[in-house]
Amino acid sequence: MKKTLLGISLSLSLALAYNTQEISGFQSPESVYATNEAVFVSNLGKEVKPLDKDNDGFIIKMSKDGKVLDKIGNLNAPKGMSVIGNVLYVSDIDTIKGFDLKTLKQVFALPIKNAVFLNDLSTDGKTLYVSDTGSGKIYTLDVNKKSYKEFMALDVAKYGGGPNGLLLKDNNLWVVTYDPNGKLEGVVLKISLQNKEIRIFSEAKGFLDGITEDDQGNILVSSWGKNLNGVVYKISNDQKVETLPIRAVKGCADIFYAQKTLWIPAMLENKVLKITK
Repeated sequence: MKKTLLGISLSLSLALAYNTQEISGFQSPESVYATNEAVFVSNLGKEVKPLDKDNDGFIIKMSKDGKVLDKIGNLNAPKGMSVIGNVLYVSDIDTIKGFDLKTLKQVFALPIKNAVFLNDLSTDGKTLYVSDTGSGKIYTLDVNKKSYKEFMALDVAKYGGGPNGLLLKDNNLWVVTYDPNGKLEGVVLKISLQNKEIRIFSEAKGFLDGITEDDQGNILVSSWGKNLNGVVYKISNDQKVETLPIRAVKGCADIFYAQKTLWIPAMLENKVLKITK
């Protein structure tokens, strides 16, 4: 794909102790996933329509410095991504799709019956966990058998919305919740994979979207914030909550951390922020 098609532009700024590189030219970027070789960014399309099957969604493959390398097109509203083996999996409204990491050709498709709003993905390398924010359900997928089953259904009213961002860590599934109707405040949940016990992990609340882990074992959670002044919370193992000293992000969506770098899709700005120390 030609770089001019997206009009990628870079600008550098310093936000307190963090270096912020802003990469622009996307179309409603929702999620970021980085491998050792490249960075993938899912885009809803020209308009923020997460449930529309309009075939204008796509995934951009770019280098770590923001240069466009390739594109996966003909998607509807791709959101969370994860990798098992050599396949990049992505949720696309009611279907999980998979693409070969080298050729970017589609090699997998699994519709989830009665799914409303498939959102984030997380994996332990074998099983794929999938959140459905619209129904409140979390599914597990066996990609080899091309099958799935319900892991659990959250009480949406009790936990401030349906499951959004997912993170597998320390034999637990960490979940942030989000209310698509914008009425309830989401929370950070810690769910045991052994007995499915649920507990609220921290005092962080809001319109929560993404969740990831930094290199020091802290949980990072993105929130759309008040009046679209999006923030990223850092939550330590002892549950202390801090707000990262970065600028307000409009549409602070599904974040990703790897190799001392935090990637933040700014959905309403059509940008991706690369945050480093």
